[in-house]
Amino acid sequence: MIVSNSGDGLTRTLDGSVGEAVWRCLGRRGMLFSECESFDFVRLAPGAVLDERGRGDIEEAWFVLRGEAEFVEDGEDPLLAHEGELVFCAHATAGRWRNVGDSPLEMLFLALMPASVSLRLPTRTPSD
Repeated sequence: MIVSNSGDGLTRTLDGSVGEAVWRCLGRRGMLFSECESFDFVRLAPGAVLDERGRGDIEEAWFVLRGEAEFVEDGEDPLLAHEGELVFCAHATAGRWRNVGDSPLEMLFLALMPASVSLRLPTRTPSD
């Protein structure tokens, strides 16, 4: 079993004109026996933006651990997500997350294969 945490040593830092974002992969497909592509921890500084455009090949579940987030999909009204809320993004959804609070925003991110892909895969059976 591979165990990771969201503490020090966050593995990916995005820094630019839209603020600081850190990203840590907690698990990838090779570690998980599921249709899960990855399980990640994301932290955005106040005002920071995480652009998710170009990732429309997966389905996503975002759980807000701390803070307040706004998700904006092109051509749609913004969606406000508060601490303790879960947001599902369907296959081919593309947008941007923004920290709208005064403190860091922390989220868990679960990326899943869309059903159109997972239904074509051979049946898998766990083994020791």
